Amino acid sequence: MTGFDYAVLAIIGISVLLSIMRGFVREVLALASWVIAFVVARFYAVELVPLLPEAIPGEALKMLAAFLILFLVTLLLCSLLAIALSQIFKKVGLGWVDRGFGAVFGVLRGVLVVGVLVLLAGFTALPKDPMWRNAMFAAPLEAMVIALLPWMPVDIAKHVKYD
Repeated sequence: MTGFDYAVLAIIGISVLLSIMRGFVREVLALASWVIAFVVARFYAVELVPLLPEAIPGEALKMLAAFLILFLVTLLLCSLLAIALSQIFKKVGLGWVDRGFGAVFGVLRGVLVVGVLVLLAGFTALPKDPMWRNAMFAAPLEAMVIALLPWMPVDIAKHVKYD
């Protein structure tokens, strides 16, 4: 095993530990809350702009302030909801199920993070490095990324190289 392999194991391991500690419900709702916060901010910032003080100069700055306010408030509310739902799971005796599914979620997220890093490395000379070439996990991770290249824009995918 090389440093590459240890880094892969560390990333996935940390992701699993975090997900076990937080649980599946909080992990999924944390991801969903970012999407919800963006959507709310995107569609309702225009409605908030007239309510902002005149002390904020310019419409662009007011729009940015409205977007950020809505995004952060929505993110906070969704986070509080996630914590409450996680506590409900624990109270009804499903904490172990929540943590078990959290571990699975952590593995999937860790593999996704590693996959993105391997994809980005495909744009560099890093895959030619002996540490990469001799790594136990390099070939399967490269195969995973190569299998996903048809789903990427052609102008980006054509620059990903592992040989």
